[in-house]
Amino acid sequence: MTRFVVPAAASILVGLLLGAASVFGATLMIQQDTKPALQPGDPASSVLNRVEYGNRG
Repeated sequence: MTRFVVPAAASILVGLLLGAASVFGATLMIQQDTKPALQPGDPASSVLNRVEYGNRG
């Protein structure tokens, strides 16, 4: 009887752990499926935040 109980219990435990991991992973993927919020830039600043020396005038 022990020959069947121990492998069955191990199989159930592994199945539960894999199921919990897959649910947790799917939840993380769904939550991270959004674009990050962009901060508004200053129109007077240089293009792409590169430092530019001197005047353009």
